[in-house]
Amino acid sequence: MELNLYTSAAIVLGFSFLVVGLDEYVAKPWRKARWEKRAASGDKEAQEMLRIAQSAHVVDE
Repeated sequence: MELNLYTSAAIVLGFSFLVVGLDEYVAKPWRKARWEKRAASGDKEAQEMLRIAQSAHVVDE
């Protein structure tokens, strides 16, 4: 298969959707649960990161 402009663009676009999807639906919930666990144990950095994440959260209507 020869890589041309269209196949290269399709590969880049597909990989970008994959990375964004994995971050949104896999890494973000894992990160938030980890921060909550660390914040509950008294970690100041985790409490701050959790506060920032919650203040940036947009509620879907």
